[in-house]
Amino acid sequence: MTRTRTFCRICEPLCPMVATVEAGRVTKLEPDREHPVSKGFACHKGLGFLQIHDDPDRVNFPIRRTNPRSVMPGQFERVDWDAALSDIGTRLRAIRDEHGPDAIAVYFGNPVSLNSNAFPLAASMGQQIGTRRNFNAGTQDTANKPAATEAIFGTLNLFPIPDFANTQYLLCLGGNPKISHWTYTSLHRPLSVLQDIKARGGTVRFINPRRIESANDTTGEVTLIKPDSDVYLLAALLHELDRTGRFNEKHIARHGRNLEGLRAFIADYPPERVAGVTGIDTETIRSIARDYADAPSAAVYMATGINQGRQGTLAYWLLLMLSFVTGNLGRKGGDYYAKGFYPNARAVRPSEPQIVETDDGPINVVGGSLPGYALGELIAQAASPIRALIVLSGNPLLSMPGEAKLRAALPRLDLMVQVDLFRNATGEYADYVLPAADWLERAECNLSANAMQPQPFLQSVEAVVPPQHERRDDWWIISRLQQELGLPSALDGDAPDMLGRARKIAARIGLTLEEIRAQPGQSALLPQPEREAFYESVVCHEDGKVDCCPDAFAEAIVRCARIFDELAAEGEDVFKLISLRTNYMHNSNLANMAALKRPAHALNPLHIHPDDAARLGLAEGDMATVSNRYGAVQSPVRLDETLRRGVVAMSHGYGHAQAPGISRAHAAPGVNVNALMPTGPDSHEPLSNMAHLTGVAVEIGRA
Repeated sequence: MTRTRTFCRICEPLCPMVATVEAGRVTKLEPDREHPVSKGFACHKGLGFLQIHDDPDRVNFPIRRTNPRSVMPGQFERVDWDAALSDIGTRLRAIRDEHGPDAIAVYFGNPVSLNSNAFPLAASMGQQIGTRRNFNAGTQDTANKPAATEAIFGTLNLFPIPDFANTQYLLCLGGNPKISHWTYTSLHRPLSVLQDIKARGGTVRFINPRRIESANDTTGEVTLIKPDSDVYLLAALLHELDRTGRFNEKHIARHGRNLEGLRAFIADYPPERVAGVTGIDTETIRSIARDYADAPSAAVYMATGINQGRQGTLAYWLLLMLSFVTGNLGRKGGDYYAKGFYPNARAVRPSEPQIVETDDGPINVVGGSLPGYALGELIAQAASPIRALIVLSGNPLLSMPGEAKLRAALPRLDLMVQVDLFRNATGEYADYVLPAADWLERAECNLSANAMQPQPFLQSVEAVVPPQHERRDDWWIISRLQQELGLPSALDGDAPDMLGRARKIAARIGLTLEEIRAQPGQSALLPQPEREAFYESVVCHEDGKVDCCPDAFAEAIVRCARIFDELAAEGEDVFKLISLRTNYMHNSNLANMAALKRPAHALNPLHIHPDDAARLGLAEGDMATVSNRYGAVQSPVRLDETLRRGVVAMSHGYGHAQAPGISRAHAAPGVNVNALMPTGPDSHEPLSNMAHLTGVAVEIGRA
């Protein structure tokens, strides 16, 4: 028996763990109680990962489709790696040579984003091929944030995090850290930092359409808000701060420009005007603004509950402005750049806009990606369609809006290749499914946590066990696909090194990976970054100034006013659907984990406030239909007093009725809530290509 250090790669904290190996098999996963940073924290999803590692539904060998893609379910046979890759390469080259690189599309999902060996290859593969038809999970998750920071700071990779250890006031919008463990923040013990703020006499205030699990007497209280209206709350907070002389004019003059543009925008959104749209009364808005500005130090944070609204980029802009104009951005106790093992923030190089034509009109490529809904559109269109699709560790059929269109379009492809742990709902349409290794089967450093850690540390781990059966790391699979396409590959040369990037980064801090592994917790602790060095070290505009109102936001500001008028005109009887994060799902990539499919949590019911249910004549357990012009689903009712009246909630990551390759999820499929999400030209935020996935209007009725 041996005990081996590793770390989880399901979400941003990358929790350090210890694996027990007996006779070549991993038999137990435990928190690393001796780790100097995590101090023994790990959640049940990571601790239960052996149910994924050993799942009999895993794809363990390359498999090839034997029946037409239009026939469901898919029938597959085992093939060897050389035969699979040779045929895939021959067919991809033929498509590229006859129809051009835009005939090939690449999609990568959330799991590959947390695979620091494979992520750079996945993110650049489409660019290498020369295609503009690139898609990723970011347009369903966080694409708004890099779009905002590019305009405000001149960099794509600068995401300030709260100084949890020192702040006296934390304003948390659209986040539920007890469940989601923060986003764009790699932090262990998600509730303890909130409890610490409260214990030292500080304040935590949550803004959310429901009383979230993170809020209690030891953390902070929730102010209930109408979904998808946070941008107006933030504007009103800034308006109130400006009206009462709480802008730090000296700080702004030193570090900012275009303040007049910001002032012109927020002038239209005083608290008394936005109260009806947000559902938060005027005095409460004013008191939040005062409490935030008058605190000895204050930090702000927002998560996917805001990102996935119609105006996530503008909301992130205003959130950063709230921190900046009060002097809390780049100071102790405020928000700061958590520089880690190497500088993530870098200047954006100007480039020509890339435009892709669709039957619905032109779409801009933003951050290298198109909006997710366009995948089905571009496969189905008559002129210059997508003919080949490579899916890297993702499930776009269920994770993006437009399932019906994409399901109808996928059989039209000439070739589809999926790289994943399972043959999921998307993989049912694949010609080839190539078996990926999981995180217990690869050596890696925690590079994807860089610039997100309150206490920066670089951890280096070996594979706990070699890849089982014929599984291969995504790094190797992508590199082999590149070779088959005649592209430069990490496997070229005499000594390919999956950890080559990690070695270079470790060398920058004067260490080798072997030296890091010899330290406590196999981790090198790095100095805490200087909070006050923010502007000098990471703002990348030529003049070194923060742009308080970027020109790039002009059209979005006009759109913002139009959406405000629409919300103000809505009737009180309109239901708004939000996404409900739970401890029993993580997107759809853990859908087959037995521990998350217990009977009480196997499905994703419609959560509705008891008063709303009574008004509709619905009771606990009744089947309800949730519908709008984009689609309809039926799900059992669950009464939920935590919701604001007029708000209903369902969890994302379900809908596996046509996915027999994942048997547990198939047996209790739930419904795909994304069938209700908007598609088409107005379905995404143009600044970032973020999909509109929360605060969507729906109708509720008895099924």
